[in-house]
Amino acid sequence: MIRKFIIFLLKVFFGITTKREIIGMDNIPTEGTVILAGNHIGILDGIMVPTIPILAKHPNLIVVVAEKYEQVPLFRWAINHLNFMFIDRFNPDVKTLKKVLTQLNNNGILVIAPEGTRSPNASLIEAKSGSAYLAAKTGAQVVPFGVTGTEDRERKIRFKKFQRLDVKINVGTPFKIPPLPRIDREEFLEKYTDEIMCQIAALLPASYRGVYANHPRLKEILAAA
Repeated sequence: MIRKFIIFLLKVFFGITTKREIIGMDNIPTEGTVILAGNHIGILDGIMVPTIPILAKHPNLIVVVAEKYEQVPLFRWAINHLNFMFIDRFNPDVKTLKKVLTQLNNNGILVIAPEGTRSPNASLIEAKSGSAYLAAKTGAQVVPFGVTGTEDRERKIRFKKFQRLDVKINVGTPFKIPPLPRIDREEFLEKYTDEIMCQIAALLPASYRGVYANHPRLKEILAAA
């Protein structure tokens, strides 16, 4: 009941403060194990997740939240009632990782930012290998998405002027990563982390592509498109 109330409040908030366009919503599978991987440019990105209808209705939605928000009482209360998880980004958080794997293997859908933190300038920064590891370990379908318009700097400017944010979410085509090999794992994870990030970059305007802007794999994806 409380979860539904929180989601209702968030929907009202985003309805008032944003004009949102979602392209490719049908690309998100409604069954099976799914990892939604996207860029992270503002605090609103994570808050917005449970307001997207296909995600709000999912019986096994998984979202991991930075450990620092556990120290904020209101955030802690909301996150706990939304059944999201706090994760320690700076130390091996084996307990949370096991929970994520368990839920994913139970036809879960995980929403994650491979970069692990917000980009300071809205363009892509170097990602960590966690998303590729989870996808390879579980056989999940990876669905890339790119979001624009939720930048913290833009939010502050618009909200001060009582202007709505123009938010665009571009959802790409699902793909799979091969099973995790027993040898050369570091090389494998680096390759498929780059694959995930280049798939995300291809869904973003050129100015958002950051460190992946000149990646050979991104050029291949753009050429094929």
